[in-house]
Amino acid sequence: MNGIRRTVQELEEYTVPQPQRMIKLNQNESPFDLPESIKVRILQRLRQITWNRYPLSKSPGLVQAISDYTGLKPQYIVCGNGSNELIDSVFQAFCEPGERVMVVEPGFAIFERQARLRDLNIIKVPLDKGFAYNPDAIIDAADSTKLIILASPNNPTGSVLSVEQIKRILCKTRAFVVIDEAYYEFCGVSAQDLLADFGNLVITRTFSKAFGLAGIRLGYLLAQPEVAKQLDKAKLPFSVGIFQQVVGEVVLRMRRYVEQVVQQIIEERQRVYNRLCKLKNIQPFASGANFILFEVKDGQADRLFEMLYQRGILLRSFNNISLKNMLRVTIGRPEENSRFLQEMEGI
Repeated sequence: MNGIRRTVQELEEYTVPQPQRMIKLNQNESPFDLPESIKVRILQRLRQITWNRYPLSKSPGLVQAISDYTGLKPQYIVCGNGSNELIDSVFQAFCEPGERVMVVEPGFAIFERQARLRDLNIIKVPLDKGFAYNPDAIIDAADSTKLIILASPNNPTGSVLSVEQIKRILCKTRAFVVIDEAYYEFCGVSAQDLLADFGNLVITRTFSKAFGLAGIRLGYLLAQPEVAKQLDKAKLPFSVGIFQQVVGEVVLRMRRYVEQVVQQIIEERQRVYNRLCKLKNIQPFASGANFILFEVKDGQADRLFEMLYQRGILLRSFNNISLKNMLRVTIGRPEENSRFLQEMEGI
């Protein structure tokens, strides 16, 4: 089409199936909606503020709530319209067209997608056997790389980088290193204590997973104050509306509920993993997130996906070679997980 950049035309449309009346275990969402008591508190707050004015651009109330949650000063924090906006702002702020960006394979597809839209040169480093991170391979491939972007836990594998591994990468490379901690609450391993010593570290997080707010579109990043200031400049103005600010602040102030949900999901993750380990031709991979990737060893992943779909259960399938014969299941409610396991054992 004339006038549209070739890079955009060549991108596949980002679509996700949304069937009705399915057990939906395909998008790594929380299976638990906010309790009515928290929703009432949010609505009470919204009634008390004006809607006809633009929101406060720095989201001060939300930033203070995040500061209390993380233990970092507000100057380290930038809020965004989902962590995806913040990841795109990182590319915008750090990278000129044609510069090198490193990702791992398999990894979070949005990293590569947004890098391509910025006309960046993408370097892919494969994960080790069992989908473990290999810091040496990352360091060896980092020459002339402007930005290294890694998810920990990684999506779709669930692999977790230790703090020592992240520190080693930071020490051995000159690149900016972005750690996407979207699933941090499910593993408890964070690089945030390294921010005091490393100005080239940026951490992104989201409210979509542990906090159960995927429909709200809210995220935040952590970086040293001067870096955070520059990244904030790369965002669109007023991208975090009053509704998002209020929801995020209220949920953080009432986060005991979230902690209980996270603990239940962690326990269910272990139960699902243990049961999958007992199935013939199924090889699950240990995960630090709210999902489990597993290999269908008889090469029938597509058939298994379709059989589960016909039984009302939707998983995530993949078409890239590094995930051949793999499926990913999001940890749902206990009854949803039991139904999934029952069908798996029956098939």
